[in-house]
Amino acid sequence: MVKELTVAAALAFAITVQAPRENTVDLTGEDWDDARGEAVIIDLQDDETEIRIDASGLEPNGTYSIWLINRAPLMGEVGIGSGDLIFESDALGRGFHVMRIPSDQFKDWDKIEVMHHPNRDTEDVENAELTLTGVLDRALQRRDG
Repeated sequence: MVKELTVAAALAFAITVQAPRENTVDLTGEDWDDARGEAVIIDLQDDETEIRIDASGLEPNGTYSIWLINRAPLMGEVGIGSGDLIFESDALGRGFHVMRIPSDQFKDWDKIEVMHHPNRDTEDVENAELTLTGVLDRALQRRDG
């Protein structure tokens, strides 16, 4: 009986250790009070981090980009916001997007932002509007070692 319990406990521990770690970051409206959402961040086992954005209160049928920002004091704000980081909201102003980035890159970012592009040109950052923002807590990010 003790042997079976020990094996069951070891198996449960192994399954728990290998399960992806999931955390949620609230996204709050900046210029848009009605906009809100969340970013679900999942550490995958293949050294990737998956980020799922679910937002509402957006401009219907609008074009948005997702930015991962590093607020390093010497660099100002730098980030990535192109490629697989673009989505369109639906007719009700809801948006959902899933993206993956290498886990070793994810640890470099301090916050996540969603920008609206009224002219639909995602490369025109100057005319983009900050819609949602959330702070990426360092405790959420994968630790090395």
